[in-house]
Amino acid sequence: MNRVISFFMAVVAFFSALFGGGGSQSYFKNEYTIPESTSEYKQLDTTPKEDWNAEYIWDNSDGSEENVWMCLRKTVEITQAPETLTAYISADSKYWLYINGEAVVFDGGVKRGPTAEDSYYDEVEIAPYLKNGKNVICALVWYWGKDKNFSYTDSGKAGFIFEASSIISDQSWKACRNTAYLNKKFASKSNFRLPESNIYYDATKELGDWLSPDFDDSLWENATANGKGGCAPWGKLYPRGIPMLKDYGLKDYLNSDSYKGQTFKSKKLITLEMPYNAQCTPYIKIEAPSGKKIRIFTKNTWLGAVSDIYITKDGEQEFEALGWFNGQHITYEIPSGVKILELKYRETGYDTAFSGLFECKDEKLNTLWQKSLRTLYITMRDNFMDCPDRERAQWWGDVTSEMAMSMYALDANSYLLYQKGVASMLGHIDPNTNVLQTVVPIGEELYELPVQQLAGICGFRTYYLYTGDRDFLNGVYDASVNYINLWTIDENHLVQHREGSWDWMDWGKHADTTAIENAWYYYALSAIKNMAQVLGKDSAEIETKMNEIKAGYASLWTENGYKSEEVKTPDDRANALAVISGLAEEDKYETITAVLESTENSSPYMEYYVLEALCQMGKYDTAKSRMLKRYEKMISDSDTTLWEKWSKHTGTRNHAWSGGPLVIMSKYFAGIRPTQAGYTQFVIKPQISAPDTVKCTVPSVKGYIKVTETKTDSSFTLDASVPGETEAIIYLPYSDGQTVKLNDSVIYENGSFAETDNIKLVGAEDGFIVFSVSATQSTQLHFEAVNQ
Repeated sequence: MNRVISFFMAVVAFFSALFGGGGSQSYFKNEYTIPESTSEYKQLDTTPKEDWNAEYIWDNSDGSEENVWMCLRKTVEITQAPETLTAYISADSKYWLYINGEAVVFDGGVKRGPTAEDSYYDEVEIAPYLKNGKNVICALVWYWGKDKNFSYTDSGKAGFIFEASSIISDQSWKACRNTAYLNKKFASKSNFRLPESNIYYDATKELGDWLSPDFDDSLWENATANGKGGCAPWGKLYPRGIPMLKDYGLKDYLNSDSYKGQTFKSKKLITLEMPYNAQCTPYIKIEAPSGKKIRIFTKNTWLGAVSDIYITKDGEQEFEALGWFNGQHITYEIPSGVKILELKYRETGYDTAFSGLFECKDEKLNTLWQKSLRTLYITMRDNFMDCPDRERAQWWGDVTSEMAMSMYALDANSYLLYQKGVASMLGHIDPNTNVLQTVVPIGEELYELPVQQLAGICGFRTYYLYTGDRDFLNGVYDASVNYINLWTIDENHLVQHREGSWDWMDWGKHADTTAIENAWYYYALSAIKNMAQVLGKDSAEIETKMNEIKAGYASLWTENGYKSEEVKTPDDRANALAVISGLAEEDKYETITAVLESTENSSPYMEYYVLEALCQMGKYDTAKSRMLKRYEKMISDSDTTLWEKWSKHTGTRNHAWSGGPLVIMSKYFAGIRPTQAGYTQFVIKPQISAPDTVKCTVPSVKGYIKVTETKTDSSFTLDASVPGETEAIIYLPYSDGQTVKLNDSVIYENGSFAETDNIKLVGAEDGFIVFSVSATQSTQLHFEAVNQ
């Protein structure tokens, strides 16, 4: 009966939270300080470490059991503590490291999957934790052991390896299974997409203070050694390539004080509030009798996310559920007789700095940009994810959008996560098929969504344009060509439909499959052609295919827009892709604009490309109006992240692909985008149609580009910070007869230009006067266009 009541209470709480909220308009802004300088661009290290002396260790079991937590200890004597010492560590699946009772690594390791057979290792500086004399190294290792999931490749055998000079994991270590972590048949099971299990911890079965240097582990068994690093089944060990997780420390919830000191007479659900949706591990400190069950969950639990159960021991105690979940509202089910002493959470996340900004007078746009940023960040950890709750999977359509968002919002550390994802994708190619997998790593069979992979090829070109990393382009070129050659062009000069593992165009409705697929195919061909030109490769075959598709696509044109016979009316996604791929000529723009003004088939994933098309056609106000209309509910809702679909009740509440407006606002409304690879040349072309002030910061690989753009009824002012070793093409909104000043000196008046060494007049174009600024070092510019 108690289980039934507990379940009923949880369901009531969930649906109350799910359908409640929203309320009156509330605007959201992340609180952050942009770093003084941009971080250095780095290339991913993909060289495996092969000189291992350490061995994989576990207890004396065969290591195949699912959801096992193992405690490992090693005591070492050090005559003189070193000034620096790097530990090389890997585990299947995760580990927490402690030295002399002090936490060193929280949630270490990266989900397996550089290839289908291999693993990653961490590099950790441990010298600050060592001392002269006795030192005790402890590791808590969690083996997931789920061979079917969407984000991890199971080796089939638990293992932990540690090497720091002469300190190596071997049979001299002590091992003991942590009996407090239970593997309950139903309570521990998460949904099939996740490799992680739910946490079920029984404090009455604890081993004692085993992390203490003084703990007596003499009754523990010696570890069993199972082979040196690089051996099967764990395979080669590649550097993780991405930063260790950022630990923000334990924090009070916004309403923790409301419950401190309380003891409830009957079971009670309490919901703790965080300032935003975050990746976290919940913490509780209580005074309780033995055997009370505390459940901890979020709104996302009912969509398949993980949850926690804690069984109390007698007396004062504290517990932190180490398996992370995410949420903005964390619910604790507190039994009667339990006194709450503290309620906290630990936020952890990918180590990257919020480095971009967009602000204007419209708080709805500002909120949408900031929610997009928060959505991007919560979908980053071991890999870019579609969502941090239901799947945590690296779907490549999502990754392509996330990469573009990171270029306008995060520091260069974020680029490593994309590079790691690409390297994993390339590492999973079967040479017998040449298929680029859409979800990698994955504990399933090959998984391909063809249109997402075509989008991914286009994303390779985008990444090169923003970073200038020619080596990256060289690394993906052959795989892109091989994949594009899997399609066959038929007698109608259109591709034969490729279903892949999942015949999916978009979540939205009325998808014009023929028009969408062929536009993506042409767009990918265009990207490969561009890659070939950069790399000095022959693109004749690619160009032939482009010409064929262009001829075939022309047959889809009607007086109302592009449309195949599969649909009754033109689809917004197909027509948008026709624009951004280059299939649509400018004489078709007005018709296509009408389609995009009247048709709303796209999901938030494809909406990004619809908005991009409107901006490429110069329909900026239309793009802004459509953006505000379609995202209206997400903007006004109390959720701090964006939903998977247009309704919060039909998908996840934190889906990466929904953040495209962040790119649109910085790239087109503020007007900052590269025109040559690596920002050696870029444009600043503001699109402000009504009096407003727009502030935007873009963390380019050359340094920050910062603008403040102010439009009044009679003038336009542009303050810009231009990084060194770049050429900025400045489009200054201008009306005939106005005077243009630069840094308070007249440079253009009555058709006359006062040329300087580094500033040249390019010309006039569609309401702009255009200047070229060559900056050998960081340069501050103050342009004014004012009436005489």
